[in-house]
Amino acid sequence: MIIWSIQTERAWKNLQREGRLIAHAHHQADNWPDAYRWITGQLSKRIGPSPVNEAAPLWGWYQWMDEKNKRPDLRSVRHHWAPPDNYVLLECDLPDDQVLLSDFDAWHIVLNNGYMPLDEKSDDIFHQKLEQAGWKSGQPKPKGFLPEIRKSWDHIFDLEAMKEPYWNDTPQKSIQACFWEIPLHKVKSIRPFTTLK
Repeated sequence: MIIWSIQTERAWKNLQREGRLIAHAHHQADNWPDAYRWITGQLSKRIGPSPVNEAAPLWGWYQWMDEKNKRPDLRSVRHHWAPPDNYVLLECDLPDDQVLLSDFDAWHIVLNNGYMPLDEKSDDIFHQKLEQAGWKSGQPKPKGFLPEIRKSWDHIFDLEAMKEPYWNDTPQKSIQACFWEIPLHKVKSIRPFTTLK
């Protein structure tokens, strides 16, 4: 499976030196700890345990915008990728069974600790239950609803179930990829770029 992963120039040098790239928890953004813990657990559950202790998922793209534009467009990326630095776009050929794909747009619901419906009907049913429990818009969801919310997050992995009219069909999705490592021999090409911020 071809995956494109954006890494810092420093990470690329480390990959060349070590022969593989593995991320650790301190490499992750710290503003969404629950979401990152959840996706780390999902990677362990669905792909297998990490190759080292305290590993964190590496991220990449299977499909940047849609099936016609799979590779990230560096003309766009270089204007908004942060923090400012020198980066590389790695094209990797990773084994299918080592990659966890998910809907990038739906991932934002996980980041915001929201409920992820597959359609309008399931969204309406969930909100009716919230209102019957006394919940008002703008308030935190009652803790008793957290298991149902977390269970709904599994939908981000079912790319075929998440479809029009509520979500984009698979050919039009931005599809992200999580994986434990990038072995050097799986890197097929490298494109350096510098962000402009």
